[in-house]
Amino acid sequence: MTSLQTILSEATFETYFVQVVIKMKSDFNFTEIYNQIRGIKDVIVVKVVDTEKLDAASTDNYKYNLLEIKFISEGNALNTIKMIKHEALKIPGLVKFYVRTKTLLKIRNY
Repeated sequence: MTSLQTILSEATFETYFVQVVIKMKSDFNFTEIYNQIRGIKDVIVVKVVDTEKLDAASTDNYKYNLLEIKFISEGNALNTIKMIKHEALKIPGLVKFYVRTKTLLKIRNY
């Protein structure tokens, strides 16, 4: 019989970093949207990065922002980020969740 310690020691978690551009409706609370993204399974850290380019693209109806997200993945990181995107798009006020896949970076293993 396999012990719990053996099972836990065989599980490998990897931490990843990725940048995401989001589009939000201007009449929603942005902080609430960020906090709900932070609450998605496997998301560890969400950092909002202000960029002049995205501020210039924002309109009266929509605001764009760049997020730097750290997340954990047990297997395929792309599948994990797809799941995160799927869950994020359920958040009221969030219109688009564009993952910049070229920025995907493995940080460390556990």
